[in-house]
Amino acid sequence: MEQNKTGRYLKYAIGEIVLVVIGILIALQINNWNENRKAEQKERSLFSNLSIDFESRLQELKEMNTARQAGTMAILELNRSIANRQNRPHDTILESTISKIMNGYKFNEEFKMLDVLFSTGLINDIQNEVLKRKLIEWPQQVEEMLEEQRMHNFLMDTEFKPLLAKYVALRAIYEKFDFRKYNLPKGEPVTLIKDYDGLLSDPMFENFLAEEELLLRVNTIDTETLITSAEEIIALLNNK
Repeated sequence: MEQNKTGRYLKYAIGEIVLVVIGILIALQINNWNENRKAEQKERSLFSNLSIDFESRLQELKEMNTARQAGTMAILELNRSIANRQNRPHDTILESTISKIMNGYKFNEEFKMLDVLFSTGLINDIQNEVLKRKLIEWPQQVEEMLEEQRMHNFLMDTEFKPLLAKYVALRAIYEKFDFRKYNLPKGEPVTLIKDYDGLLSDPMFENFLAEEELLLRVNTIDTETLITSAEEIIALLNNK
């Protein structure tokens, strides 16, 4: 009898222990599930915000490349005017053409969501290795594009604008500038004497156009690389 009681108590105790262990394991599993769910929600929210940021960057890059291509075409038109100065276009047409290469193409370098990824180390938590690699490569690709952009702006400020100011009224050109409606109000009087024949005859002008065309073409290629990367990143973010 005593042996039977002891055996029943032992079985009961073992059963209780097993139930406690199972309960603990279930609780841990639920906790892990909750933590994973929170982590996934956090990642989805982060990816959603990143996607919005990259969509904005993508539109900006496309807009700038459209303007760069217009600038390149304007340079070709100006080269034709230099080669055939006797039949050059009217001053107003030249002003409109020159205005197309006055753009600073200033890409917004700030990218707060991406900065958060790198500064907090969240970049290491991204499980998709392809996405992680593309996000890591993005800043370097941006820097490569910005190199020509900075060179363009430096030449524009130190060489081109001073050269233009020797021959023509900058206001007349700025009035034709229509990128994002940043131009000056039209119709204001321009009192400076225009000398487009002198500008087209100046070798510095032709040399500047050659240098500017090279920068624009390289910048366009680098920006196309960025556009492709942005589209791939957005697709990966949305797929996640």
